[in-house]
Amino acid sequence: MTPKKRFILDENVLISAQTGIVGESRDSSCALLVNRIISICHTIVIDNALYASYKRKLNLERNRPSSIGARMLPVLASATRISGKYDGFGKASAPPFDGEETIPQGSQDDVSVSIRLAVETGATIVTTDGPLREHLAASDLEVLRGLKVVTPQEALGLL
Repeated sequence: MTPKKRFILDENVLISAQTGIVGESRDSSCALLVNRIISICHTIVIDNALYASYKRKLNLERNRPSSIGARMLPVLASATRISGKYDGFGKASAPPFDGEETIPQGSQDDVSVSIRLAVETGATIVTTDGPLREHLAASDLEVLRGLKVVTPQEALGLL
């Protein structure tokens, strides 16, 4: 049996799961990932700040569900009713950490939402954002803080 894993889904993963688009291509891998995390007993780590970001971005007209996507807010809400599917929901937000200033400016908007939460909880960040992955690798936080950052395809391989 695969050990239980903990994931923080960057907003772009849920947007892609809902729209069925990754980059400029039709792709259902993000929807598949969300469904597998929930159905295989892994945990989605989320706090109030990240949930607010999900809610704001998933409700934008440009992010409406497509024929291969699914509305993600109801999926996430239903998962909260299953023991062990969520961790951290209801907590305000993760605190700042030493070294976050080393993350390049282009990815600073992710610091207060998902990166602080990953550093605090040890969960793996899943993102389709290539520059974010590059910025985190360049900041040495993967080594210094044990930060793990993967693509949705890599995350599927971890399940």
